[in-house]
Amino acid sequence: MRARFEICVAGLAALLAGMAHADTSLSFRNTEPGEAGELQTVTITTGKVRMETGADEETFLLYHEDGNTFFAVQPKQKSYMELDPDTTSQMMDQASQMRQQVMEQLKERLAEMSEEQRNQMMEMMNRAGTPMPGVPREEVTYREGAGTATVSGLSCRWMDAYKGDRKVRELCLAQPSDLGMASGDQATMMAMQKSMKAMAERMGTDSMFVDDMPDGFPIHVRHFDDDGTVSSEQQLEAVSSNTVDAGVFEVPAGFTRQELPTLQMR
Repeated sequence: MRARFEICVAGLAALLAGMAHADTSLSFRNTEPGEAGELQTVTITTGKVRMETGADEETFLLYHEDGNTFFAVQPKQKSYMELDPDTTSQMMDQASQMRQQVMEQLKERLAEMSEEQRNQMMEMMNRAGTPMPGVPREEVTYREGAGTATVSGLSCRWMDAYKGDRKVRELCLAQPSDLGMASGDQATMMAMQKSMKAMAERMGTDSMFVDDMPDGFPIHVRHFDDDGTVSSEQQLEAVSSNTVDAGVFEVPAGFTRQELPTLQMR
């Protein structure tokens, strides 16, 4: 699921202002090899965002710029969890402590390995975006890709993302103005992207959020495994601008707030 929200927010911060206000809905198809894929919808209004995946609505995510708060809502359970800056910081601290404990245990195991095995393990971890403490994260660079394409009627240019000489993903970037994004939504998406980037960096997650991406909005993304095969793919299927009921961006009345689970080592 890590890559599935990335395409929907990573490029939105680059969108230009100056258009008439309207709420914007973006629909993406997320697929993995051998699967039919699922549809993800991102709806944006100034100050608020709603993201949902699939038709059964087991969980959807809300973001409120006022308070910089996320809400994970579970309609079937009529409950929700709230991630404000304080609770998010606590979770990140717990995750960081757990990661440190795992790394200390791993160091003990690495000490028992041969030098060749140890180097292989450390290289594998670095490629996965979780390097050992003290080992710098493998930086991502972007190069011009294979020309241009048309996705859902929108023109885009391909850019390739590399770690060293290994291509990790390719993105087809559209001009933000072609999407017809509403004025005023840009600041909301920038705030949301900044918050998610901070979480990804703090957890040491390998993510598009922490990349220095080229200008443009990704409307088609392919992620690659180490052997060059496609591991997952996201593609824009539809974009529309309409006025959306304000209640769509709120936790439904009567839902019970649940405490965030405590992260523990097993």
